[in-house]
Amino acid sequence: MRKNISVMRLINIIAAMFIISSCASTRVYTYSIDGKETICNKDSIKLGSIVVLPEAAWRKNQKEPEKREVMALNEIKKAFKGISCGNVSLPNGIKTFKNWSGVSENNILSQFSAEGFDTIIIIRIEELTPKLNITFSIPFLWSGSNEADFRVKVISVKTGKVLNDMRIKRETGGLFNIRPAEWSKDELYYALHNIVK
Repeated sequence: MRKNISVMRLINIIAAMFIISSCASTRVYTYSIDGKETICNKDSIKLGSIVVLPEAAWRKNQKEPEKREVMALNEIKKAFKGISCGNVSLPNGIKTFKNWSGVSENNILSQFSAEGFDTIIIIRIEELTPKLNITFSIPFLWSGSNEADFRVKVISVKTGKVLNDMRIKRETGGLFNIRPAEWSKDELYYALHNIVK
């Protein structure tokens, strides 16, 4: 009996050490129509006065969409504060969540031209969530991650030309990770920060 307890303790200690030592890694995938992976880069033209239009395309079974939109809006404001190729004046430069893609392009261009903006950036959030994958086999394994998956479209107000159109997916996690939903905001912030710096 005593031997079984010692073996179980040893297994528990090894499992605890393995869990503690497991590392999280970050993966970023960027898909762009013109190969550019940033909005701001050496070759980019100055975008002038920018208005950011956030929208969401959640799954039907998305948990707490309103909470996620509040979280996303805060991270968008933080990320665009330091944009290097234009300026976003707060609070007017970042609008609230709305179905901006459902508004005709002419109406959007007219509206924001009248408000004095040079560039429109539509950010469409599709995922902002933790994920947990479990393997029901021997050995029993799980991996957890946080994910931000979104699209960015940059449009010139004056010409209506699409200056950039990309999809970014950033996830951090790994084997034996369990990550709270709140950590997903970091994935969105760092992904946005990297394309506007």
